[in-house]
Amino acid sequence: MADQFDRTAQAALTSDSKAWPSPVLGWWAVFVLTLSYTAAYIDRQILGLLVEPIRNSMQINDTQISLLGGAAFALFYVIMGLPLGRLADRVNRRNLIAGGIFVWSLMTAMCGLATNFWQLFMMRVGVGIGEATLSPAALSMISDYFPPKKRARPLGTYMVALAIGSGLAFLVGGKVLQWMSGIPDLSLPIIGAIEPWQAAFIIVGLPGLLLVPMVLLIREPARRGLRPQKTDTAKHQQTTLQIPLKEVARFVFVENRNTFMVIFIAFGLLGLHSITLTMWLPPFFQRTFGWDTGEVGTRLGIIILIFASLGMIGGTSIAQWMNQRGLKDAFLRAPLYLTLVMAPLAIALTLAPNAWISLGLCVPVIGLSFGLFAFVPGLLQSITPNQMRGQLGALFSLFNNVIGLIFGPTLVALITDFIFKDPMALKYSMTIVSAVTLPIAAIMLFLGLKHFSKSIDDAQEWIDSM
Repeated sequence: MADQFDRTAQAALTSDSKAWPSPVLGWWAVFVLTLSYTAAYIDRQILGLLVEPIRNSMQINDTQISLLGGAAFALFYVIMGLPLGRLADRVNRRNLIAGGIFVWSLMTAMCGLATNFWQLFMMRVGVGIGEATLSPAALSMISDYFPPKKRARPLGTYMVALAIGSGLAFLVGGKVLQWMSGIPDLSLPIIGAIEPWQAAFIIVGLPGLLLVPMVLLIREPARRGLRPQKTDTAKHQQTTLQIPLKEVARFVFVENRNTFMVIFIAFGLLGLHSITLTMWLPPFFQRTFGWDTGEVGTRLGIIILIFASLGMIGGTSIAQWMNQRGLKDAFLRAPLYLTLVMAPLAIALTLAPNAWISLGLCVPVIGLSFGLFAFVPGLLQSITPNQMRGQLGALFSLFNNVIGLIFGPTLVALITDFIFKDPMALKYSMTIVSAVTLPIAAIMLFLGLKHFSKSIDDAQEWIDSM
C-alpha cells in the first residue's frame, strides 16, 4: 500500500518550470469551485432563518440552537479538520472535493428528516464536512492553476462565495420557507408529513448533488511549489508529498511561529467580529428600530449579496496592485489598512440614532468585513509549501472557527445578558465587541509585517533552490 502511494505521489510531482495550465481551464475550475463553496455556505447559513420554526417544533432553547449554529461546525473542525487538510496534501484533491460535496449536500437534506435535537445536531456536524474538505483542497488546486503574480484574483473570486452564499441564504432561504408555509399538508412518499422548515432543508440540500459531476470534470493540476526534503537514505534533497506531521508543526510553530501566530490570532478576531455581524445585525435592527424579519432579511440580504461580494473582489485587487508595485507584504499590509478604516465605522453603525444611517453604514462595514477574508488564500499560499497548503488551510480554519464560531455567537449575548441584563442593550454589546476586537487585530497585523516579510524571503529561497 505504501509503495502504491509512493508511485501515486511521485506521479503527481512536477517541475515548476513546466508551463502553467491554460487560463481557460484555470478559470473553469475557479467557477465550479466557487459555485461549490456558495452551495456549502448556503447550506451552512440556512439554519439562521429557521431558528424559530425549529425551536417551536422541537421545543428546544436558545442555547441548543446556538450549538447547532456554531459548536456543531467547530466540533468537526477540532476532530477532523487537520486530518482532512493533511489528506488534501496527499491525494487527488478533485475527488476529495467531490466526495465532500456529496456528503454535505446529503446531510443538509437529511436535516429535514430530523425529529429531535440530537439527530439535527449530528446532521449539522455532517454538513460541516463541506467546510472541512472543500476549502483546503480547493485553494491548493487554484494555486496550482495560476502563477504567483496572477493568483490573487482567482483566489479572491473563490472567496466571494462567502458573500454570495450569505446573501442568498438570507434572500432565498426566507422565500423558500414562506413558500413552504403556504402549502397545506406537506408530505413526502414513505416519510409522511413534514413541516415547512424540514422541506426548506431538503430543497436547499439536494441540488448540491448536481455539483458532484461538475467537479469531476475539473482536471487535477500538477502540484507546484513543493519544498525539497532531506531523507534518511540519501544526503541529497528529494521532492516528495510525504512530509511528516512533525515537519509541518516545525514549519508553522518554529520556523514561522511569529508569522502564523499573527495570522491565526488576528484573523480569528476579525472572524469573530464578522460572525458577530451576521448573527446579531438582524436582532439589532429588530430590537433597536422595530423592523420585522422580512424587512431585515431583504435589506441585509441585498447589502451582503452586492457589497460583500464587491468588497472581496476589491480586496484582492488591492492586494494584487500593491504586490505588483513591489510591496511583498501586501497580503498582510492591505488587511491592516482595511481594519483601521472599518473599526470606527463599525462602532458608529451600532450607535447611530437612525435606522437608515445604521443601514447605510452596513454597506462599508459589511464590504470591508467580508473583503478582509479575500486576502487569506494569497496570504497563506505565498509562504506555504505545496505539500502543506491543505494542512495550513485546515489549521487556519481551526483557529478561525474555534475563535469565531464558539466565541462570536456567545460573546455579545454574554455581555447583554450578564453585564447590561437588558436585551435592548444589544447595540452596546455589539459596540464593545467592535471597539475591543478590531483594534487588537490591527495591532497584531502591524506587529506581524516584518515577520511576514521574512517568511516571504524564506519561501523564495526554497523555491529558487529547486
